[in-house]
Amino acid sequence: MAKKAAQGKKMKHIHFNIDKNAFRGPYTCHRVRTRISEKKMIVGDIIFQYTVWQCPVCKSDYLDSEQSKKLELLWVLEKILKNDSPKLKRSLNFDGKMFFMRFPKEFTRGWSKQNYADIQAIDRSRFIVEIK
Repeated sequence: MAKKAAQGKKMKHIHFNIDKNAFRGPYTCHRVRTRISEKKMIVGDIIFQYTVWQCPVCKSDYLDSEQSKKLELLWVLEKILKNDSPKLKRSLNFDGKMFFMRFPKEFTRGWSKQNYADIQAIDRSRFIVEIK
């Protein structure tokens, strides 16, 4: 009975707007404004530099949306360089003019004909493909 009563309740919808600069630093921590600090990440022989907002009191790091996108890309590159990312082996097809490959349907959920592939060559046999 209690289950039926809970299912019958209507949820209230709360609407709010988020300012486009809501996730931009500086932030406040320990009642002090955070400051820009340079950080380094070493992957193999490559040193990546990125910035964070750091609290001068507790040394906690905060990322704004722009910085977090850059750090996320560094983590992806780290996985690729460490050969630690998921892999899928596919055969290449040739139509007489160019090579192509097909993506499995599990990867393409949510894609539409308006999407396109942004391909960056690392070298002749390695590429980064981003579907936009």
